[in-house]
This record gives sequence, structure tokens and C-alpha cells, in this order.
Amino acid sequence: MMRIGFLPSDFNPMILMLGEAEDIRALSGVLRRFGRDRVEVAFGDLGFCHVIGADVLLTAADGPFGVQARDQRNFLWRVPPDMAIGFADRLEDLAEPGRVAGSENLDCGTEDGIVVKVSRGEYTDDFLGSGGGQPLF
Repeated sequence: MMRIGFLPSDFNPMILMLGEAEDIRALSGVLRRFGRDRVEVAFGDLGFCHVIGADVLLTAADGPFGVQARDQRNFLWRVPPDMAIGFADRLEDLAEPGRVAGSENLDCGTEDGIVVKVSRGEYTDDFLGSGGGQPLF
């Protein structure tokens, strides 16, 4: 199960996605399909994801690329379709069977946005906790 949560910080806020190889392969498939079809995806609606606190909506809608707070509990992740396919390729490498641990930062080249970090084997299962998540403000 891919666990997704927001980690607030004054200097490096991030959406952290923790999962195993099969979760990362599934996320890669979601990003590849998004790059092809441009259909919005709410991570909380995906069967292999468990959102802790705030949900993330992947979209190609007009606006600045990267992650922005949508409201007190939700985020928009605007990704150009071609970049989503590149992210999918990087995640397939992270999901390789011989790889025990690692991570990928999936950023859209914006310096002031919120980073999306996908991690395998770097954190304990309880790192994000199971509570209501962190408020954005």
C-alpha cells in the first residue's frame, strides 16, 4: 500500500509517498496513463494508495506547474503530460527488483513549490503516522 502524506516545513515542504516495488510500479502506470490521456487523478481514489491527511489531485489544468495547496487539506499537482511520462520512467527504475531502497524527487522545475518524493525502503512503516495529517497553515 502506497502511503501518502504532507510534511510541512519552512524550507522544504513535501508530499511524501512511501511504498514497495509493486506500489511504485502502480504509481508509474498512473503517471504514464495520465501523460497519455490527461485525465485528472485523485490519489485518495486509487485502490493502492492510503492518503494520510491531505489528498493530492494530479492535473494538467492551466496554472503553474508543480504542487500547490488547493485548500487547508488538499493539493493540486500540475504536471505537463510529457513530464509525467518521464516521471513514470524514473519510477520504473526505482521499482526494479534488485533495488532495495531509494527515492525519486518528482519536481517540475519550480523552486518555490512543494516537492513530491517517492521513496522505497528508506523510512519505517509508521513514519507518516496514521492520524489526520498536518494542517497546511
